[in-house]
Amino acid sequence: MLDLYNNKYDRATLKKHIYSVSLVDILKTQYLDASFVVRYILNNTYQLTKEEETINIDMVLKYQTHLTKSILFAEQLIYDSAHDSIDDFEDCSLK
Repeated sequence: MLDLYNNKYDRATLKKHIYSVSLVDILKTQYLDASFVVRYILNNTYQLTKEEETINIDMVLKYQTHLTKSILFAEQLIYDSAHDSIDDFEDCSLK
């Protein structure tokens, strides 16, 4: 299990463990780029709990102060989920 509150992790590690840690904890503790936020944090495919479903752009901006609405909106415009190779929860849980 990742120790999000005491360590910083790279994008690949966070992605690998996306289903085993809270998106809210990732948001609060890690330095995230706009692409990661749009692809994972704001993506309802990965929001498994009621708390995660409350994540919105304002919450992202509160914890990721280096990001702006403009940056996030621009990233949302260019994001195409068809280009992702998304493992579903069942596949990840069996690894």
